[in-house]
Amino acid sequence: MRLARGLLVAAGMASVAYLVAMTGIDVLVASVRTLSWRLAVFIVMPYAVVALLHTIAWRLTFMRAPSSLRRLFWIRLAGEALNLGAASVGGEPVKVYLLRDRVPLADASASQVVDKTGITVGQVLFLAVGLVVAILHFDLAADVLWAVVVLLVVQIGVVVTFVLVQGVGLGDRTLRLLDRLGVVADRGRASGFARFERILAASYRERRGAVLACVLVHLLAWLVGSLEVYLVLRWLDVRASLAAALAIDAFGAGIKFMAFAIPGAVGVLEGGYMMLFSAFGFDGGLGLSFTLVRRLRMVAWSVAGLVALALLRESATPAPVSTAAVPEG
Repeated sequence: MRLARGLLVAAGMASVAYLVAMTGIDVLVASVRTLSWRLAVFIVMPYAVVALLHTIAWRLTFMRAPSSLRRLFWIRLAGEALNLGAASVGGEPVKVYLLRDRVPLADASASQVVDKTGITVGQVLFLAVGLVVAILHFDLAADVLWAVVVLLVVQIGVVVTFVLVQGVGLGDRTLRLLDRLGVVADRGRASGFARFERILAASYRERRGAVLACVLVHLLAWLVGSLEVYLVLRWLDVRASLAAALAIDAFGAGIKFMAFAIPGAVGVLEGGYMMLFSAFGFDGGLGLSFTLVRRLRMVAWSVAGLVALALLRESATPAPVSTAAVPEG
């Protein structure tokens, strides 16, 4: 797997180098010069708002939310820094680990699964909103629209499958798998799996309002994130509407979803945004410039996340297992 990821990253980097060579380094440098001091603003905003909204959505999934939203913000940031290079899932166990001084393992794990479902559903809704906006406001080529429709259908299928898998008993099936592999789960671990399963089921059955709110807040975060496209285009003196920015970013999010196995979707996003910008009547080079500027923002926040990880892992101590009743369902 490490070799495969390494080869994918290498191929992605080669693709980026090719796109840069085709576009011209002078074009990219000119974009950075035009952005000037605004580049520092872009790195901070609007992603700070996006990250905060995603954190609020995550907090809604806890049966007993951690008291500090600020700490939860930095924990999420630390996990996302690791997700950048691990197919968007490598940082999820780290978030649970960093919560161990405030939330029992089973509770945090169930919350994490619900939140991952919520952010994925929010992303699907974001793509659907972008498709509707594109159909109503832009005269795009039919093949572009059909490609987005296919993306949407595939994403819906993945989300439905993910939800159905959660409903068949993850904890029980995990214990059975361990048993088949000859790994004997001790009583404490079996109890933890059972509690995780009960909390997960109770979240969907007893707290549907909170789950729905989680999805909607995640959707709002995706929508706010599209302001990055709008700001870069406006700062580069390109006339663009909010509708165009939203549709472009929604389609880009769909492309990133399909490239989840490639760390950081390197190469895929660069080429994808170039095609999307061209489809909406902008120069393809602007799409590459935007993606590279966004990469810079991602790197900056990932560094902040790694610093947060180093600080948080030193301060966390395991939380006692809660004895509060969980619906047996």
